[in-house]
Amino acid sequence: MAAKPAVGPMRAIVAPAAGAAPAADTGAARSIPLATGSTADPAAAALLPGIAAASGSAAIRSGTGTAELPLPSPAPHNLAYVIYTSGSTGEPKGVMIEQQAIVNRLLWMREHYGIGPGDRILQKTPATFDVSVWEFFLPWLSGAELVMAPPGAHRDPTALAALIRHHRITTLHFVPSMLSAFLAAPASEGLSIARTFCSGEELTADQRDRFHRRVKGELHNLYGPTEAAVDVSWWDAAPEDRSNPLPIGWPVWNTRLVVLDDRMRPVPPGLPGNLYLGGMQLARGYLGRPDLTAERFIPDPHHPRERLYATGDLARLRADGAVVYLGRSDHQVKIRGLRIELGEIEAAIMASGLARECVVLAREDRAGEKRLVAYLVPEPGYGPGLLAPCLAARLPAYMVPGAEVVLDALPVTSNGKLDRKALPAPELPTGGRAPATGAERLLSRLYAEVLHLETPPPAEADFFSLGGDSLSAVRLALRIATETGRDPGLGTIFENPVLDMLARRLEEAGPTDDGLGPLIRLTDGAGDPLFLIHPAGGLGWGYRALARSLRGRMVQAVQHPGLDPEEPLPGSLAALGARYASLVAKARPEGVIHLAGWSVGGILAQEMAVELTAMGREVGLVALLDSYPADVWRDEPEPDPAAALRALIAIAGHDPEAHRDLDTRDKVVAFLRAGDSALGALPAQVLDGVVRLVTDTNRLVRGHHHRRYGGTLTHIRAGRDHEGRGLTADLWRDYAGRIETLEIPFLHAEMISPAAVLLIAPELARRMD
Repeated sequence: MAAKPAVGPMRAIVAPAAGAAPAADTGAARSIPLATGSTADPAAAALLPGIAAASGSAAIRSGTGTAELPLPSPAPHNLAYVIYTSGSTGEPKGVMIEQQAIVNRLLWMREHYGIGPGDRILQKTPATFDVSVWEFFLPWLSGAELVMAPPGAHRDPTALAALIRHHRITTLHFVPSMLSAFLAAPASEGLSIARTFCSGEELTADQRDRFHRRVKGELHNLYGPTEAAVDVSWWDAAPEDRSNPLPIGWPVWNTRLVVLDDRMRPVPPGLPGNLYLGGMQLARGYLGRPDLTAERFIPDPHHPRERLYATGDLARLRADGAVVYLGRSDHQVKIRGLRIELGEIEAAIMASGLARECVVLAREDRAGEKRLVAYLVPEPGYGPGLLAPCLAARLPAYMVPGAEVVLDALPVTSNGKLDRKALPAPELPTGGRAPATGAERLLSRLYAEVLHLETPPPAEADFFSLGGDSLSAVRLALRIATETGRDPGLGTIFENPVLDMLARRLEEAGPTDDGLGPLIRLTDGAGDPLFLIHPAGGLGWGYRALARSLRGRMVQAVQHPGLDPEEPLPGSLAALGARYASLVAKARPEGVIHLAGWSVGGILAQEMAVELTAMGREVGLVALLDSYPADVWRDEPEPDPAAALRALIAIAGHDPEAHRDLDTRDKVVAFLRAGDSALGALPAQVLDGVVRLVTDTNRLVRGHHHRRYGGTLTHIRAGRDHEGRGLTADLWRDYAGRIETLEIPFLHAEMISPAAVLLIAPELARRMD
């Protein structure tokens, strides 16, 4: 095998290492020192048996001599190399890769892609990045020619294109962000490259398509952390592939990719979970860090005596078995109490067609004021004000970035990876009509205050599109009352979130809507409306995240009349269902009526469907969100006094089992208020009303007897709950003409949380369209 240098002759021959040596990049901003102190002894111990460790690095011989060195042959479990990867603490971690792991990876690549003597492999990746391992050593195993790029060439798209043409390169690697920069260079047009590999970041469908428009050759998407010998999965990103997002695909030889839930149980296809790796390519662990090794390399609960590596990545299985990468679990952020997956927002931006590349960050440029910022390289059709409406049609309002920053290119590090630290702080746009009336100016100031905006928004600003939620709506109502002496009520804000609309309502000085009425409008829209039935506590505005995810459709919530302390409590659940059926029939005089409810709300939705059908009305969707028939609860013990408090915790979106210490009303209220729950911001008398309704609804459920509904019930089960309890959709068989069953990996208490809504909303929308 001939090694073909691109820039002059090689001046040194590197002898095969007797033991593992840390890699150093002389062109990096700073070098990683050889292991010292607590990690020096483990490095020496990792060497081949019988070989003394004088310095911990490979021997380098100058000149052209080729004298043989008396080295023993390595065994499969001997260390091949140590390579450093960044840690969350900022201290690099030395990853120990064994001989069998990297040999498996190299032999798989040679055989899978048919790389041989006719190929020319470009080595351009810095030695501190593990991709350099296959670039260096695959030629030695395959008989291909090795072409060494000049220093710094990996950052120069024009120089790379010239190098590829001159040396007729057949095989090379790009980090996806560097691939984008390469494709944007005019010099890349018309290149012919047999096979191009991408890894290190997510490869997008747009990058795949642009590659095939400019370059002739194969494009392959590889995935793997440093802790598993470079790459562990592959996907052929062919021109005819229409996958979006691109999968990371299938495992390489002797390797396993498994998607598990938080209880280490396999997750069914289509649902997100945590990605774990198993098999021959796993690293031995972290050099001198047994604590961290034990944390990330864990026993495999499904394969005795084997290990799994916890990647920290989220993934799902497709129906064909291919794995789809969903982003880092630590790329989930929490803003105003809402958990957000940044990758979901980035995918929506790319799907808009307005951006060639993008990244979303949660920035905290001012202490305690976190917001979403989208950085993008625009497509020709991009313009101010175009992206937000596209995202609002696909995402809940709290996931729409509050600021956009347009860049010529996304910044990259010396390794070619996205450099998030180099992304600039945004300047908020100031476009739109300036507030003109006194009420508009007041609301603009209060919107900015409550939502922590740097500049007051224009008159057309939508409170929820700016990042508002149920909690901040309560705070806005309180601030308006403080400033004006008049409480506008939550209902008024929910129905009039646009600044100038809300200002007109304040100026009209109509009756206050406290948001506790029997029917509240969550979103406006066309088509047949969806009515969401309250859970045990009687409140319906907890469904706002679900409603906002069903953009373009009117969604209203049915609330318990008992929220008004003057209203008598109903005598039966059937009477309550009949009252609700009349209420929605009056609100929707003709046409189809869709129903859905969480928990007790599902029981009521089924009863309403029976009643509406008897009234001659057409019922469409009837969705039960982890609801079960009254029969299940009839023989259950009467709830203790704390049951209502646990239900209140669940209504707020928390797992009651995790908060057993909250056993008094005052403790629960303090917890809700400390945790920024919208319930915690309600007046004490309203919270007392919720507790009263929870207790009374428990009584009504135990006395309820179902009638049969002749249509279809769509049951969505909380897959992380009910283990060993037998709570399944089959319990509804006697009370419906047909049962349709779905399951999502959430707890019962999380069924209307923003994360669960991302899975539920598309299923409901598809059945209503």
